[in-house]
Amino acid sequence: MATLKSYTCTKCAGILMFDSDQEILDCPFCGNRYDIAEFHADEVLDQANACLKEGSFPAAKEKFSQILDNDPQNFDALLGTVLCLLKLDSPERLENFDNLSGGDLTEAKKAILKAKRLSVNEKADYFAKMFLIIKDYEKIVKIEKEKQELLSGDTRDEINEKLLHDFQKFRYEERASSVNGFAGFAKSMGVLILFTLAVCINLYLENTSGAFFTFIMGIVALILAVFGVSKKDEEFDASYDPASDYKKKLDNRLEDHDRNYSIAYRNMKKIREEIDTEEKAEQGISGSGPASGTDTDAPEDVICDKCGATLGLDNYKHVYQCDHCGVAYGVSLFFGMPLEKALNSINTGKYKDAGVRFSSVLMTRPSDFEALLGKILCAGKWTKVSTIRISDEIDDSELQSVRALIEEAVQHASDKDKPYFRKMEELVSYFEPYRENSELLESLKSKVTDMEARADVYATAFEGANYNDEYKAKRQALVNETFPAQVKMKKLEEEFKAILKDLTEEKSASLLVK
Repeated sequence: MATLKSYTCTKCAGILMFDSDQEILDCPFCGNRYDIAEFHADEVLDQANACLKEGSFPAAKEKFSQILDNDPQNFDALLGTVLCLLKLDSPERLENFDNLSGGDLTEAKKAILKAKRLSVNEKADYFAKMFLIIKDYEKIVKIEKEKQELLSGDTRDEINEKLLHDFQKFRYEERASSVNGFAGFAKSMGVLILFTLAVCINLYLENTSGAFFTFIMGIVALILAVFGVSKKDEEFDASYDPASDYKKKLDNRLEDHDRNYSIAYRNMKKIREEIDTEEKAEQGISGSGPASGTDTDAPEDVICDKCGATLGLDNYKHVYQCDHCGVAYGVSLFFGMPLEKALNSINTGKYKDAGVRFSSVLMTRPSDFEALLGKILCAGKWTKVSTIRISDEIDDSELQSVRALIEEAVQHASDKDKPYFRKMEELVSYFEPYRENSELLESLKSKVTDMEARADVYATAFEGANYNDEYKAKRQALVNETFPAQVKMKKLEEEFKAILKDLTEEKSASLLVK
């Protein structure tokens, strides 16, 4: 048997009575709708955090999702979702980047960017720093892969052998150039002349055969002196290890990224402390009680947002009641500049509250451009049309809501405003193909990344030398596969920006556009 429970409406402080197995409730005083889970958000959050601590990440993520369904901007739930994807039981685990090795970085980055988009002020900065941490970690992993590839026996020997061969060739050419050059030529000729003179004198004084043998040995000695390999050269060649020098460069790069990672983590931690301090201060401020007084300027014609019937005002002018579907709305939703209140809510990122207020405006003015546009922006979690960006961050449910509200706007807007909302339909149509193309490009880039460690080691160590034509060709072919997706991505972005520019310029006077 269901248990009767009572709660207080967060908007008008009215007492709400309902059965415990009821899922949705309409406040009869102000018309606000509640999912029962909203009243248990703290309990669900405690359960989610308990699952997180135990390492039950799927269960924790499901509970965080329940909270976000009713409160998309809940900071703790947004953070918890990211931690589930990273497989971390707390943000403090980010201090050591080795703890990131088991997480799904691709999905985590998407969740972080979405959390940043849904957050404001310090909370948005917090997720921005977290994104930098993940990017630094990815760079560290990439360099570590290069080191592993470099230090493997075959790769290291191949690099050293090739570079030693290049150096020996360079050394030979340098010495040859010293002979072929004018100064070298003159020096060599002088030695030959003196040597020949010595031979002739010896020939005259002694015998022919001895002089001839001396002459031949002298020529050989001269050639060896110029082009031969000395013992010092042999010692240098034996100790030549360019791979070690390259490893030092990689180690220096690792130190830089490690330092950047630590700085980003400290900044993120500091921002979290500020957020916690601010929330504690807000909790110390008592909430305001129910609205008092009577609105003498309450509008006469109010259309029910649920069934379209005309609402009636009670004798005390406190509540609008619908005789058809039974819902009731407090008059506070319709007086005191409701549109301005809605604009203030959307500008501060309170999309749910703003959506309710825009809906109340449409109940008295169904064709109001600002209210129709405002509801669309709230569904997409955008503050203005000019802030809309094409990305794969918007999820399917949000996109579906945006499309439904645009269709509704086209139906109810005035004739002069209908073309604007049809153009918004065109703008929104780019999100789905952009996401599909983005996923394809991500997959192709992942394949390229798998080869990059070896490629970067060879390319850097050989400094552009033709180290392995077949390998380079295979890698380039893989890279080439990403080009069509990149071209399509660029085309979608440019077309999207062109439509967005038209939308922004067409209604530039609107506070919700530019």
